[in-house]
Amino acid sequence: MSTKSETQSSEARKTRRTLRLWILAAIVFATTVVGYSATMVYLAQRDYPGSVVNNYFENYEKFNEYSTGLEEQQQLGWQVATSIDSLPMVGNELDIEVFARDDQGRTIRDGEVHVHFVRNVNARVDRKVRLGARGDGSYFGRVELPRPGNWTVYTTLREDGEEYTARRFLWVEEAL
Repeated sequence: MSTKSETQSSEARKTRRTLRLWILAAIVFATTVVGYSATMVYLAQRDYPGSVVNNYFENYEKFNEYSTGLEEQQQLGWQVATSIDSLPMVGNELDIEVFARDDQGRTIRDGEVHVHFVRNVNARVDRKVRLGARGDGSYFGRVELPRPGNWTVYTTLREDGEEYTARRFLWVEEAL
């Protein structure tokens, strides 16, 4: 009779061990899913700019205006090239030179040029510079950027009621 009870207790131990392994596997699986989800939520919130827009119709109209402006700008056929001649580092003064040509390839000498440096993370550090005309179709100015990182550079040229805006990106290094 002892062999039957030993067999039953051995089977009970195997069943308990199997049950414990399944419970442990379920706990590990649930912990992995919750940990992965928590990591994704943290990463999404860390990079989220925090702007939720509820005025979709107004944004649609603004986009249509922007799109129309781009088409008009392309019809002008102007070429605006913005050149940064010095190493972009925090605290260094940057030399900005803009070259402008019309659709015929002639230089635009009497335009008004503004360059807007936009730091997408913090609008308080944005910089605007009005460039002086040199008379040969080029415009010159200087600016110092206070923060390292990626900047968006908008160059706007106005002449005879027409406006052309070019965009480029600039990486600014931290001073050593």
